[in-house]
Amino acid sequence: MKRYAVLGHPIGHSLSPLMHNTAFKLLGLDCIYELIDIDPANLEKEIDKFKSNEWGGFNVTVPHKEAIIPLLDEIDSEAQRIGAVNTVVIQNNKMKGYNTDIIGVKKTLENYAGKIDDNNCVIIGSGGAARSVVYVLTHNFKPSMITFIALYPEQAFSLAEHFKEKPVWFKVVSTEDKSIENIIKNSKLIVNASPVGMYPKVDESPVPDCTWFSRDQVVFDLVYRPLETKLLKDAKSQGAITIGGLEMFIQQGASAFKIWTQMDMPIDKIRSELIKELL
Repeated sequence: MKRYAVLGHPIGHSLSPLMHNTAFKLLGLDCIYELIDIDPANLEKEIDKFKSNEWGGFNVTVPHKEAIIPLLDEIDSEAQRIGAVNTVVIQNNKMKGYNTDIIGVKKTLENYAGKIDDNNCVIIGSGGAARSVVYVLTHNFKPSMITFIALYPEQAFSLAEHFKEKPVWFKVVSTEDKSIENIIKNSKLIVNASPVGMYPKVDESPVPDCTWFSRDQVVFDLVYRPLETKLLKDAKSQGAITIGGLEMFIQQGASAFKIWTQMDMPIDKIRSELIKELL
């Protein structure tokens, strides 16, 4: 039996085991997918135990998507350019990192070019998920400016520096900055790439006032649990187009599954199972 897992901290909210174990069962694969909570301080010490024939790979989530990179034997070129890894395949006791988050972001936003091109965009957060969003926005769309609203501005400045060669203006503001209201109001796309609002803290939102939203905006929350976060409820109340994180979660998971097994995940059946769990 091949073992797979998702590594993160905290990790109890994740529905990755349900998604992948359902897919393994439907396709008759002798595999199992687990949750493994690893404290950031122990990541380097813990990672070597996965270099064995019983492991086929693992996913990486908050807060390890960047920290995992120097611990891997090889990095896919696109993941290297992004600066974040969310999928690792293990073969011959060697670990290679990929980024499948970008596939989920790309599929989610592909119909909204008219809202993104030549307009201001906001990304809330500055970690590995934010890196994937920036990569897609700068490679598949043409925003005029991307503003990071970040709890850790120095991390956001580093992210902006990483993508400085792209023809887009970057701006960084702290989550405490009083200019946030005007920044939100003057942006066409707002993406939450932070864990704020994720189960169990479902009453939290990274945008404190629903009146900052308007009907000409698209609000995309990468959080998928709950299906509709407080951020999305607030934005919808003002007429904004809202997009939850479930489809991105499914698409990135299906891409990881393909890398590991060379088989297509039965996405429609998986989606039904996940929605059933989330309702």
